[in-house]
This record gives sequence, structure tokens and C-alpha cells, in this order.
Amino acid sequence: MGGAGILLLLLLLLLAGAGVGEAWRPPKGKCPLRCSCSKDSALCEGSPDLPESFSPSLLSLSLVRTGVTQLKAGSFLRVPSLHLLLFTSNSFSVIEDDAFAGLSHLQYLFIEDNEIGSISKNALRGLRSLTHLSLANNQLETLPRFLFRGLETLTHV
Repeated sequence: MGGAGILLLLLLLLLAGAGVGEAWRPPKGKCPLRCSCSKDSALCEGSPDLPESFSPSLLSLSLVRTGVTQLKAGSFLRVPSLHLLLFTSNSFSVIEDDAFAGLSHLQYLFIEDNEIGSISKNALRGLRSLTHLSLANNQLETLPRFLFRGLETLTHV
């Protein structure tokens, strides 16, 4: 699925999560600058860093054109309930070991149109619910040998 397809899927998920006529905004301080938040979803565009002050019950997070240069271990420990995580058109090039630690409910991980040249063999460790993964349109030439170890539920790559 290309970037346009992912953005369409994301839009549909955001609309489904928001509900008709349910304009809801998280409590003050729970939706970071340069982000738009609904009850269950957040879309952040142009943020210089990885935003941190989300509600811990957030289900969907999209990061577009951020200034993040690498995904470090434990980057998402504050949003353990995520089911969908999307990165598109960002400038990071490295994904470290345990970058997605704590995201045991994550089902959809789309890392597309970034500058990723290297991904650690343990970057996806702990994603026991992951069913869909896309690493399309990056700088990856090879993948680590055991990258998919422990991802028994992964059905779409």
C-alpha cells in the first residue's frame, strides 16, 4: 500500500474514531503543538521532535514531516494502547533496538517515504499483535536476518 493509500486509511480511521458530530478535544496539555487530536487519534505534522504529551489511551498516531532523526528505544512507552502508528515523509534514518517497546497492542505499523537506511534486528521486538507492516519507499537495501522473529501475528508486509 502506497503513501496515498495509507493516508486514506488513516483518514478513515480518524473519522471512525471521532464519530459524527463528536468534536472532542483531549484535556489541555494532552494534544501537543502541531498536532490535531480527536478522542482516539492524533495527527502531527511538522513537529521538530517526537511529541510526548498524548493521552495514554490514544489508539492511532500519525507523524508526518517531523524533525525526528532517529527512533530510539522506548520512544512510545507513554502511549501503550496504540493500535496504529504511521510515519510518512520524515527525515529519520535509523530505527534502534526496542524503538516500539511497550506497544503490545499495535496492529498496524506504516513507516513509509522516510530516509531509513538501517533498522536494528530487535527494532520490532515485543510487537506481539502486529498484523501489518510497511517499510515502503525508504533507503533500506537489506533487512536484518531475525527482524521478524517473534512476530507470529504478522500477515502483511
